[in-house]
Amino acid sequence: MMDSEDGSKPGPRPEELTEETFLNVPLCPFRRVSFGSAYCTVSTDAYFAEVDPLTCLNCEVPEIIAEPRCRFLSLGTELRPFRGEGKLVTAMACRELGIRIYNLNVCSQCSLYSEVPSIVDEVRHAREKAEIKLQVTDELAKEMAGIVLAERREMAAADEEEIPFRIHCWRFADGHCRKAPIYTRGKTTVLLLRSQRNDEVFSRAILPALKELRLTVYRLGDELDDAEQLCRACENIQESEFVVASLDDWNSNTIFLLGLAQGIGRRLAVLKRDNVAAVPLTEIIADSIVEYAALPEVIFLLKHRFSSLVKRSQERGG
Repeated sequence: MMDSEDGSKPGPRPEELTEETFLNVPLCPFRRVSFGSAYCTVSTDAYFAEVDPLTCLNCEVPEIIAEPRCRFLSLGTELRPFRGEGKLVTAMACRELGIRIYNLNVCSQCSLYSEVPSIVDEVRHAREKAEIKLQVTDELAKEMAGIVLAERREMAAADEEEIPFRIHCWRFADGHCRKAPIYTRGKTTVLLLRSQRNDEVFSRAILPALKELRLTVYRLGDELDDAEQLCRACENIQESEFVVASLDDWNSNTIFLLGLAQGIGRRLAVLKRDNVAAVPLTEIIADSIVEYAALPEVIFLLKHRFSSLVKRSQERGG
């Protein structure tokens, strides 16, 4: 190695920048970083949302959203769990027609074409909204009003005597629970329908997190589609200190049970994948949502949400 003109040894040559440095990965509003990993929030894969920079280099989404598009265009990425091998597939569909699109040229021929400068906000808005249509008849409204008035008369009749807490049973006409649940500190009811993916979420993320907190776990995995199953869930929620549920495959009964758990003061954690459309919950219950992109996040977020509550419970002598 030759010395420089001033007699000093030349320093090491700076390493040439290549694709492996990932400095030329295009910016994307749908890429999210969490706990040292990057995730695609429009991934359509049921199991994988984490993305490698080489995968992002192959993605066409930044190029597509860089130009004005139709407001009805829906985008997704079909990921595969390997480092940048193969061509990442961009999934496209029309939200208005409800069909998949393989070529954007067809949009210019569509009579419904409605161009917006950027579809980013449209895509985000579509993910964040969900519609629930509830039919409230006059008879139902009168019945609810009657229940409220009866409760108020009952409270007024008690004068200043303290009324023991109880919930009005929704199943039986007389309003009295037949199960007589016993509240148990540390018990955690998990409302999670049995399926291949949910079983994996439970065994690899929810159960390990709750076990580390030394909580007693009871999972309800059956369909909550009849009065008996709902009653069983209601009983266990009343017995529990903590409740974990999922919005990834929710129905109206799930929302009912979340309201029940919140109303009687149970500690809630409501799991939701970040690429699943949000449910229009009340603000109080929405504060209990734990949004995640991958299973390792679930463990951390559940422990973070419940650990301080468990400590306070133990300090109270529970």
